[in-house]
Amino acid sequence: MTQLFGSALKVAQVFLSPLRKKHSILTHEQMCDYVQLTYLNRTDIAYILQKFKKTLGSESKLINIDHRYKKEEICNLFPELRHNPYSDRIFKVFSTQDERTLSFDEFMNLCSVFSENSPLKVKASWAFMIFDFDEDNQITENDLCELIDRLTQPMLLSPEEKDKICKVLLKEMDLQNNGGMNRLEFTHAISRMPDFAQVFSFKP
Repeated sequence: MTQLFGSALKVAQVFLSPLRKKHSILTHEQMCDYVQLTYLNRTDIAYILQKFKKTLGSESKLINIDHRYKKEEICNLFPELRHNPYSDRIFKVFSTQDERTLSFDEFMNLCSVFSENSPLKVKASWAFMIFDFDEDNQITENDLCELIDRLTQPMLLSPEEKDKICKVLLKEMDLQNNGGMNRLEFTHAISRMPDFAQVFSFKP
């Protein structure tokens, strides 16, 4: 029995060894916090850490979670963000200081919101802020036109076609008929779109 238990322990140590190496740039407490406070699983976090290892100098062993990474640095690590048509808005909304940098904490928050495990209401709340381009706390026809323009740019819609689409969308989503959607109206509209959660996802 002792021999069997010892063999099992060795197998477990071999299995956990690479995971510990991947997590080594965070303290155990920090790792536990991210697991508990985000919608990311350990596999997601391990992958993110493996990417951020490339930013550490030869003398650094732990990541500085307060360091602010430039947008270019993060986009080089995660090309999916570079090619996102709303990349500038994403960085501005998730950054607490400026629109060109993110701390490690802020980036983890970004990944958490865009995680497949993130609830629809959480995604909708952040999507509202991202798509509120003029930041007047409502999504108007101008915001919708900007959203569609970025999304369909390769298709080169005519101004008339784009304007028509925006008017139809706003009519369907503006429950109070006041020319704009507040956060609740936007969340209600999003809840009727079954594909939104999948589309509004970022797999790091």
